[in-house]
Amino acid sequence: MRMKFLSIMTLAALSFGFSCKETGKGVFIVDGTFKNADKLGSSGPLGAMKVYLQEVQYGKDQPPVSLDSAKLTGNSGTFSLKGFGRSQAIYELVFGENMVVPVINDVSEISVAVDLGKKDDYYTVSGSDASRRLLGLISGFGKKSYQVERSFAILDSMKRSNAPDSTLIAYTMEKNKAIQDLNNYLRNFIQTNSNPTLCVLALSWSSSSLSRTDFEKELNSLITKYPDNNVLQGMKKSFDMQQAEMTKRLEANGWTGKKVPELALPDTEGKTITLSSFRGKYLLVDFWASWCSPCRQENPNVVRAYQEFKNKNFTILGVSLDKEKDPWLEAIRQDKLEWTQVSDLKYWNSKAVELFKFEGIPFNLLIDPEGKVIAQELRGADLENKLQEVLK
Repeated sequence: MRMKFLSIMTLAALSFGFSCKETGKGVFIVDGTFKNADKLGSSGPLGAMKVYLQEVQYGKDQPPVSLDSAKLTGNSGTFSLKGFGRSQAIYELVFGENMVVPVINDVSEISVAVDLGKKDDYYTVSGSDASRRLLGLISGFGKKSYQVERSFAILDSMKRSNAPDSTLIAYTMEKNKAIQDLNNYLRNFIQTNSNPTLCVLALSWSSSSLSRTDFEKELNSLITKYPDNNVLQGMKKSFDMQQAEMTKRLEANGWTGKKVPELALPDTEGKTITLSSFRGKYLLVDFWASWCSPCRQENPNVVRAYQEFKNKNFTILGVSLDKEKDPWLEAIRQDKLEWTQVSDLKYWNSKAVELFKFEGIPFNLLIDPEGKVIAQELRGADLENKLQEVLK
């Protein structure tokens, strides 16, 4: 935990910054107690017997700025640090090389108690509700992230040992569940906390695991809640720029504007179905799998679009990357996927992957009645909006 606090806080700060126009402007004091200073060690650029109050600089490759420091006299004792914040933000108390205590200046006086001999749970904070909640967020996020990292490591190990496909599918589902648990935790935190500084931090961490559609939804929700927050506005601007660049890349290198190639795969009864048999209709080719958690989460959006537009010259062809038939059929039943479904049950060795060369699912293509791709990777509301546009 010692190393993770520093890396987590610094990474997030460099990505987005946390300054928020909320309560916290002006001088603030951090009073603290410490014990077991002899366990801290004597090496490191900051020295062993001092504590530094630092402000993280929100620019790439910029070192943190030390606002104040205090000597740690004896093996146990007290210290007091003073800082000034133009607005509410996250600051760090740094002991030695890498032991970090993050605090938020939501009040003018913050108290911390640090046990320098511990590796985990080495500090408590009082007086600052935001700092206390920050401690809980870091702990919760750390535990959920560990499960995600562990599931990826196990899956990679299984792949290297040439484990059977059924085993790989089971561990893939375990990995997907760990990611879903992490995302649910972060979404719940964002939606139930009233401090924008904490919400921005949780949102920044979610950017690496949430789908872009879900991330944008949470971002827009926070902007609605805190319309004058300059950090959220900056995040929105950055996100929109990334989306525009992605759209350009898709248009340049993707399927949009191209004629769709022929694909022939067996349906659930073993009958061969071809893409060309859907000519004359607008067709969404939806690539998914029963073991794919993001696919299953997206399925309700696809079902809703199908129900709304199925009588307007529109249909869907589901193309599954499943390996086994029973889980595939059960997922179709559970998710109420009423349209045609096909699969050669070859997992990532499917003809569909070889032909369309996508690297992840869910993935989809929207094809016009003449067989030309008019859009791809439509998620959530984007799918419904595009269908409204083309079907009038």
